[in-house]
Amino acid sequence: MDNEILAWCETVTLIMKLATLFSPFLRLNNWVKRTISSPIKRYFAPKPSDHTYEPGDWNNDATVQTKYGLVSGYLDKDVWCWKGIPYATPPVGDLRWRAPLDSVPWLGTRKTRKFGNSAAQILMMMGASGSEDCLYLNIWRPQSSETGLPVYLYIHGGGNSIGSSATAGYCGNAMAGKSNLLYISVNYRLGAMGWFSHPAVTGSGSPEDQSGNYGTLDLVKSLEWVRENIRAFGGDPNNVTVAGESGGAFNVLSLLASPAAKGLFHRAVVESGLSLIWSTNVAKAQTDKLLVTLLMKDRKARNEEEAQHILSNMQDDEINSYLRSKSAFTITKNIPTRDFGMADWRTIFTDGTVIPKEGYDIFSSEEWANKVPVIIGCTKDEMKLFGWFRKNPPLNTREYDLVWRYHSLLWRASGVDDPVSKMTSRSSVPVYVYRFDWGSLDENGKSVLPGNKGRELGAHHAAEIPFFLGMGVADIAMLIGKTHTKHNQPGREKLTDLCMSYLANFAKTGNPNDDDLPLWPVWDNTEGLDRILVLDADTDDLRISYLKEKITIQDVIDLANSELEESERGKIMALLNDGFIPLTG
Repeated sequence: MDNEILAWCETVTLIMKLATLFSPFLRLNNWVKRTISSPIKRYFAPKPSDHTYEPGDWNNDATVQTKYGLVSGYLDKDVWCWKGIPYATPPVGDLRWRAPLDSVPWLGTRKTRKFGNSAAQILMMMGASGSEDCLYLNIWRPQSSETGLPVYLYIHGGGNSIGSSATAGYCGNAMAGKSNLLYISVNYRLGAMGWFSHPAVTGSGSPEDQSGNYGTLDLVKSLEWVRENIRAFGGDPNNVTVAGESGGAFNVLSLLASPAAKGLFHRAVVESGLSLIWSTNVAKAQTDKLLVTLLMKDRKARNEEEAQHILSNMQDDEINSYLRSKSAFTITKNIPTRDFGMADWRTIFTDGTVIPKEGYDIFSSEEWANKVPVIIGCTKDEMKLFGWFRKNPPLNTREYDLVWRYHSLLWRASGVDDPVSKMTSRSSVPVYVYRFDWGSLDENGKSVLPGNKGRELGAHHAAEIPFFLGMGVADIAMLIGKTHTKHNQPGREKLTDLCMSYLANFAKTGNPNDDDLPLWPVWDNTEGLDRILVLDADTDDLRISYLKEKITIQDVIDLANSELEESERGKIMALLNDGFIPLTG
């Protein structure tokens, strides 16, 4: 009977989730989850226990004993899968804006066959989604009795303000099955729930509590969970790779620099990250700006000047109570948004505890916390996805081609060449750099993509994900349309196999190479050497090449100034200043 009630609750919740596509049903959906489905599921869920357990041994079975209780998974396309395992106590109530705590043990067996909540966020067109109770991870592993397998922990993208591990493109069936490793995807707090600093709210507690880097600490906690529990799933806690794309790659860079993550992982994969990082002063300033907005929204002030005056007279306990009284969704929807509905909210702060005061300049010293082998790179046409979304300049114009080519070069300079040059300046850590070109226009102006997508999108942001993870599914296709066709399938599949082979080797040994693959050179700062592996394929075969040059932001500015006519320079440079990367040279 209990299972029937639980099944009924899940069905109701699914229907209501679908209803969120239509805004008139949004309040009804939230009411049903709050008053019917969630309370009943909590009642029948395994009850908390007051002690932890000794993790069991892997026995090639769906039921696994973790430190916090038994979990029961299932076979998912011939690999074992466990979804929605809690790796920390839900960061709700008094635990909002605090460092995560260990998971609460439970009695009985926890069914882990459905994804846990995604982080609270506001999605474009869909509105409020997810929950503050979001600290869950998912595991896939081969159906075998083998133990000591490499662990590959993947951090989803979304600019640290939107996104979820619970999408088809981030599932681990292919990596677990083809690469013979454990694949883990993880959720973490996003936006102002994950990165938030203001002395009235975060000025007490442990140094971690005061850091403001709660999303970063969530990821550290997930790695601690892996260290304590992954042997029970047949994984090796001494061979853990952290990987991520876009916002997930921002977080991998932060983990490389973070003393809090020291010793918790042993390789890193950084896909299309940026080396953007912010001071605690910037963090406080954006919170003050949010407070001004909220005060006006609540009609406590008629304008910004009046709101700032009210704020200047509020005591710390008043500010703390005021912010904690707001739901995560109220806070998030009062933050301006940018492309794809991502919040215009700075994340990753140089607090001096979780992230060094030096920021990513720490990579230029011998003091950075996690000197492990790194794969890092970007796509050739990173920013064309954002250009396609903005339609400014108009598609298929000279201005469009120029602006988004320069933007993409700036992305590479900030997210690849700059951190790599720092990492290798005083350290012998091996760094392997790639540029992903599949879909970009070739020297003849042709692309493997259908229609005009080669010029409009090319090798766009997130294009490499289906190749690296092997799922053959691009989540972004829901927005931009189909790019994977029968025509480009032969070359696309060969490139997928190559990328997955490199990553499997890297996860096992820290080196992507073996005798059967094209050589991937280690980055070397010596002039004239091959530094970057170019991953590409035409419609039928691989097309592998190498790049020697390294670029800086100033190089890109100089290139634009040298190529642009005087009549167009001002407009193009103004559009370049409207990107993610400050043109500081």
